[in-house]
Order: sequence, then C-alpha cells, then structure tokens
Amino acid sequence: MKVSEWIAENPGAATIVAPDASLAAIIEELLSRPGARDVYVVTEEGRVIGHLSHKRLIRSVLAEHHPRPTRRQLMEKIAGGPARELMNAHFPTASPDEKLDNVLHRQLEHDIEDMVVIDSNGALLGAVSLTAVLKVLREANRQTRE
Repeated sequence: MKVSEWIAENPGAATIVAPDASLAAIIEELLSRPGARDVYVVTEEGRVIGHLSHKRLIRSVLAEHHPRPTRRQLMEKIAGGPARELMNAHFPTASPDEKLDNVLHRQLEHDIEDMVVIDSNGALLGAVSLTAVLKVLREANRQTRE
C-alpha cells in the first residue's frame, strides 16, 4: 500500500505549531491531543520546517525546573525560546508515493509516533500514525478470527 492510499483511508492530522510558538504553547498543543508524541513546526505557507519530539520537549521543561541542571539541561534552557529555536530541522518525512511498510520501518528506527507526509515542496499532506496502523491491524485480526 502506498502512503497516499493510507492517508486517504485514514486521515490523521499531525500536531503542528507555528515557528514562533512558545514552549508553553507547544506543550499545551501536545497535551490537547491524546496520544500525540511528535510536534511539527509549520510555516504560514504550510511548509513543514521542523520537528519536536516528546523527549525533547520534556527535556526543555525539566531544564526550567531542575534545581541543579546537567550540561544538557543547561543547553536546553538556553534554547528555551520559540519553536524555531527548539526544533530539529533535520527529521524523517514520508512522501505520498512511498510504500507504507518502508515508512513504518523508518518510524520505528527513528522512534517517531506520527510521521508527516509532505509533497515535493515541503507542504504538509497528512501523517502516518503508528497507533492508527496498530488499530487497523487489530481490527483486521478480529475480523479474521470471526
């Protein structure tokens, strides 16, 4: 199955924020979406320019509250600005023409729950969620047993 077929049958929105979103706004957006673990930074034009992992966000929050920060936490605290300063600009993405199996392997390899699908211009088309794939597989398994 191609990724384009998957997102047509299982439309799922990625968790997104603007480049100037504060850490508090990013955390609020993440917590408002049950099961979300990845946040993508998207420009007004709809281009995906960065990724924030759940772990990265937690490190940033802990850096603000830890009484004796580690060197890494100090760096996170220094970088505690808007999304464009916190994000990772190099992150795996999927294209609509890829095989879904290949994308799932990359998600597991990079520990990404929701991988964005983008077109050749970097515009957001959708997302492949490991949880959604698991639910579809579970349902198919139930139907096979009945």
